[in-house]
Amino acid sequence: MKKILFSTLLVIFAAAQVASAHDPRTVAKDFSHSMSIEGAGKLTLSYKSLHWNEPAYLNLKKNETLRTRVVGSLWKNIGKLETEFDVVIAGVKVPKGTYNFGLWFGDKDDFKIVLAGGGNDLKIDLTTAGDGSLVEYLTFDLRPTDKPDTFTIEGRGGKFRSSASVQVPYLSEHNHPAEKKK
Repeated sequence: MKKILFSTLLVIFAAAQVASAHDPRTVAKDFSHSMSIEGAGKLTLSYKSLHWNEPAYLNLKKNETLRTRVVGSLWKNIGKLETEFDVVIAGVKVPKGTYNFGLWFGDKDDFKIVLAGGGNDLKIDLTTAGDGSLVEYLTFDLRPTDKPDTFTIEGRGGKFRSSASVQVPYLSEHNHPAEKKK
């Protein structure tokens, strides 16, 4: 009897392992984007490229309690932002350091970046448009603009395209003391 019970438990355990296995083609991939600035250091954004699930998103928009729970547990920590210099993202000062990187959204398709570090959460508003083509996996891009001290971070997922300016005070215009002549 003990052998049968043990064998049955072993078969159930093996079946549970197979059932819970993830197909590597559909599991979120890890991505990392970096920017190096001579004399200042490096900024790196690392994140999990979550799969877009339209029915789940629509359900979360309608249910504030469930949305708060999911955003607070899953979406709040999808990666890291590590910066060796101060930045200003959408007008919010972000001191150099390491932060958990996440996203927040409300019922009106309003998205925010959430940076958690040192016991504080910084919620940074993103400008969002919902007219893009469908993007199946969350993706971010960090790119230059026409100003030497300003960059753009853009996230895309589903039909949404959200962005914010990233200013680097280290690169802003400033006066250099006159060189002393020898």
